[in-house]
Amino acid sequence: MSSPGSPPLLAARFRRIALVILMGVATTTVQATQPIPAFADVKAAARPSVAVLLARDGTPLAEKRVDPHVRRLEWVALNSFSPALKDALLAAEDKRFFEHSGVDWRAFVGSLWHNLWYDRKRGASTLSMQLAGLLDPDLALGRGGLPRRSLGQKWDQALAAQALEARWTKEQILEAYLNLAPFRGDLQGVHAAARALFGKSPTELGRAESLILAVLLRGPNARPEHVAQRACVLAERINAPAACALAQRLAANLDRQHTGPRWGLAPHAGRLLLPALHPGERLQSTLDVELQQSFTAALKRLGVAEAAGVLVDNASGEVLAYVGAPDSSQPDQVQLLRSAGNLLLPFAYGVAIERRQITAATPLEDSLGNHAPTHPDDRLWVSARSALAEGLAEPGQVVTRLAGDTLAERLRLADIELPRSGPPDLNLLQLAGLYRALASGGQWLAPHLTLVPERPQRRLLRAEAGFIVGDILALRDADGAAQPFVLRQYVPDGRETVLAAFSERYTLALWTAGGRGLPVQAAGLGQDFLRGLQRNPALPRPPAPAGVVSALVVFEPTIENARREWFIRGTETERVVVAARNPPRILYPVGGGIVDALGLAEDRGFRVHFEAARAPAGSWWRLDGERLSAGNGNGNGNSGRLAWRPVAGRHLLELMSAEGAVLDSVSFAVRGPGEEASKPADQQPHQ
Repeated sequence: MSSPGSPPLLAARFRRIALVILMGVATTTVQATQPIPAFADVKAAARPSVAVLLARDGTPLAEKRVDPHVRRLEWVALNSFSPALKDALLAAEDKRFFEHSGVDWRAFVGSLWHNLWYDRKRGASTLSMQLAGLLDPDLALGRGGLPRRSLGQKWDQALAAQALEARWTKEQILEAYLNLAPFRGDLQGVHAAARALFGKSPTELGRAESLILAVLLRGPNARPEHVAQRACVLAERINAPAACALAQRLAANLDRQHTGPRWGLAPHAGRLLLPALHPGERLQSTLDVELQQSFTAALKRLGVAEAAGVLVDNASGEVLAYVGAPDSSQPDQVQLLRSAGNLLLPFAYGVAIERRQITAATPLEDSLGNHAPTHPDDRLWVSARSALAEGLAEPGQVVTRLAGDTLAERLRLADIELPRSGPPDLNLLQLAGLYRALASGGQWLAPHLTLVPERPQRRLLRAEAGFIVGDILALRDADGAAQPFVLRQYVPDGRETVLAAFSERYTLALWTAGGRGLPVQAAGLGQDFLRGLQRNPALPRPPAPAGVVSALVVFEPTIENARREWFIRGTETERVVVAARNPPRILYPVGGGIVDALGLAEDRGFRVHFEAARAPAGSWWRLDGERLSAGNGNGNGNSGRLAWRPVAGRHLLELMSAEGAVLDSVSFAVRGPGEEASKPADQQPHQ
């Protein structure tokens, strides 16, 4: 410390004292001219550093920090701060706040007098002066990189404080200061500081927390022991010594901050949607709070770490529940692509039924090996209804070949591309969207998580085919009557399961992985959850569309019991005659194969031969929906063999019975010289 009596310094310090006196006198007449923003503008500009996901009713579900430079939460009104905080703040920073007009000149002059004589400086900034510094960066720090404000800067800050007091009320100044003051690290405002340091809201702050926050204003990043010491000194000053011990314990944990989100009911939906938002934005979603809670609880009851699911509203396509995993720390399993397995078979059957290639009563051949140990060449006849309901592989392959490129076109309408071989990989939202279409008359609409204007729907299946497929998939009660629930499940290895289920109002897609008994538990969960959502447990199945009729069907021989069956009008039958054990088969071309017709370039008489085995009398060929004969086939008209001049492109070849029933069919392509493949007209998607 310099000696106050040193002759070389004495004159200079007296000159400074004179300047201080002049400054104090000048303040009685000087009018501040600094531009001061409106309180409403300052409040609007203080955007939170987080984005928030809201439920459809406005309830917060998740949040994510999107501003990496500052941690700030929503603006808090003055009456929402605890009285203990306001008392501690005024005692520590500005005890005459409600008496001065922006500058406490008595403290200001006293501080300058102290700073003239001593090296250890003392500040005298009021809350208004400090707020002026927060609003104007030029007043906040020393100019030119200096560690402290210059005398002129201090003077400017005082004038700005007076201008602030002239335009704002005391309450507005105090409210803005509490929302903008910097605290430890990158924390700004009491709201963010109270949450991060104590896990509390500004309203919940007690005496000890208030002491800590008040002393942090002078040294936001001071060592914890210094913060504790200053808090105890302040506790004595406000006559609350009992708060010292708790304040010391709180100070010891200052650097163990609560950085997690305030809301975590839909964490994975938040991760999906919030990164695209700006700081302070709040996005209203389609999620329903009660359904999100109950669906999350249901998945947790499975007792496995790997589970995910979505619930979609059939009428609107809105996602009502979205659970990416039972625990928020796990990755989002809803978005993970997985093999669809046999879950797309209903759409292949629907396309084939719609195109009148099969009905629900059409007999299909399956290996007896799927039912009981026997000779692998033994075969079993089942109806299309039984084959789809039981998920039989071989009939499914036959029907998928019948659907051909039309199935791929329909799935493309749902933004799904079929790979060259095997089923596509889908996420749970895509799967839910497909099964919602089955529940919605064949109309597809992409499931969506945000409230958007009505989107155009796309038709995957006609309503008649969709109804029949839905009836086939419907669960049955003990008497065999269809329940108002549909469930389809794919279990690739016994430890993992993917299922889709729908009722009249909701569609559910679910994935789980774990123990051997988990698929059964998952199926039970899906049924119970949908059943719990039904307002009327006895709700009947929806009525059949106008183009669907019911008829009593008898099978000869009796491969299945006689029953009433649904048909698209015009395809109904009363008798289904099952063909011999060795049915007719198309031998060439091979389904899915390519016919090389490059020989046409050199030989205009080049022909390929359609060949069939065990073709019955009167049978005939149909290519791309048109009947072929010896004349238009340019060859022998024998139903078992027909010569055909190839045409480049993709084709559907069918072997037909004398009565017009499809005995077998294959889809193939022809590669010709210099010609591009084109799709037959009957394979274009139906709109």
